[in-house]
Amino acid sequence: MRLFLKHHLFRILTLSRFLSSSGAYIYNLVFVVYAASLPFKSLAVFVANMITILPFLFTFYVGIKADQTQNKARMIIWVGCLQSILFLLIAIVIRDSNFFTFAFICLMNICSDVLSDYTAGLRMPIIQYNISEDKLYEAYSFTQFVSYLSNLGGQALGVWILTTSQQNFSLVAIVNSGFFLLSSLILLKNRKELTHLSITVETQPINLVQQMKTIYADMDYVFRKKESKSLFKIVLVILIMNTLGGAIGGIYHFYLLDHDIYHLSYAQALFLIEGVSLGGAIIGSLTPNDYFGKLSFSNLLSLNALLFVLLAIANILDFPPLVGIICLAFVMYFMSKSMPKLDTLLLSNLSSDVLARSNNFLSMIFSLTLPFGMSLFSFLALQDIRICWWVFIAGSVIGLILSLETNRNE
Repeated sequence: MRLFLKHHLFRILTLSRFLSSSGAYIYNLVFVVYAASLPFKSLAVFVANMITILPFLFTFYVGIKADQTQNKARMIIWVGCLQSILFLLIAIVIRDSNFFTFAFICLMNICSDVLSDYTAGLRMPIIQYNISEDKLYEAYSFTQFVSYLSNLGGQALGVWILTTSQQNFSLVAIVNSGFFLLSSLILLKNRKELTHLSITVETQPINLVQQMKTIYADMDYVFRKKESKSLFKIVLVILIMNTLGGAIGGIYHFYLLDHDIYHLSYAQALFLIEGVSLGGAIIGSLTPNDYFGKLSFSNLLSLNALLFVLLAIANILDFPPLVGIICLAFVMYFMSKSMPKLDTLLLSNLSSDVLARSNNFLSMIFSLTLPFGMSLFSFLALQDIRICWWVFIAGSVIGLILSLETNRNE
């Protein structure tokens, strides 16, 4: 928070990101509502959910292109303007409720998500160049908080616009377009401050497999040097944590069907779970300099795994609901501290010309575990909620053992 108040460039980048992220979240929710209003709604909702995964398939290549971009400031501004135009096109065609219009809107959404991924990679060298290393963790923690805030605010604004405009999807697309345009205008006004190290353009053809091997070797060196751990063990633990973390919300959707939380209705209980999760994550993001924020990345993973075990045990043994809720809050609290710590490690120790591809390489790996975890544990919960929690405990224990193993100096 102090960095945001004192550092002018960080304020500019944060405000720009808040506007563009809010625009994206506004339309992500509304797009699902639009899909559900179509004559072929079951197929449309399925496709709407699936296209959110597709951009991750291109994320490593997009990271390479972001690293190779010489004038990153200019491209961030132009990409925001291009995204604004894409949503203006959506506003024009969205009035038609046919398959071809829906397919076109899906394509525009995929393009916008890929462009957002690209601009995120462009921002990293600017942050690395202008913010001192000892402030990077605070910077990424606050950026994560802004992401949570834009998620909550964007979705709420999207629902409000739909409600007050009587399902006017074109209006939502226009508002979304305005957010992207405003984000670019803010950066345009301060473009001279968006400085970064100059890069050398790679002239040889891109070999994705070789690039991945090189990036893996570079990041493995960083983790062995800074954390005394191999990257493989760290990634394995994070994959397990992401699989379990991505499944918690889905498990509670089933768990609350047969379990009350202080006589709340099903909708109220779901809102409480979402509120506790978001609250824990926000508090963790806003307190980067507390005791737990000073722990190593590996120790934070161990605490996360332990809390997953306690959360599952509390629910399977029917402890008072407050116990599970407290565990969930701390799970999100520690998770919100873990990922900025990972970003800080990379940003502090990798060359500026490989930042985006390195970050996107990890994001691609981690993000693919989220739908897997949701699908697996939703299927188990549908069969028997206790079996689901037992499998969750088993996964948590494995994650805990592996995380404790990584805490031994190699």
